[in-house]
Amino acid sequence: MTVSGSAPGQPRGRPASRRPANWGSQPLGLWWVLPIGLTIAVIVHFSGGLRASGYVIAGTLALAAILRLVLPRGAVGGLLVRSRAWDVLTLLAMAAGVAVLSATLLIR
Repeated sequence: MTVSGSAPGQPRGRPASRRPANWGSQPLGLWWVLPIGLTIAVIVHFSGGLRASGYVIAGTLALAAILRLVLPRGAVGGLLVRSRAWDVLTLLAMAAGVAVLSATLLIR
């Protein structure tokens, strides 16, 4: 007795798993740069101000972009989302956007 829709190689009676082949096996690598940078930005925000914390966030995103650009695939872990060029351009665009917004804040 087989279950309809089960994949070849799957034991009989169990439906095929919909998880990707590398589910749970990808190391985070240097993904921890982002939460550490955001934690520092929150600390700076409560001690120094909004503009300075924005610059810390922009710097963290720029650092993540540089790491994604220069390190091999195996080392970047969670920073790897799509192609290298797309990841770097996205991170740099976000860094530039946050830096510009932080620079143009009108704090009264």
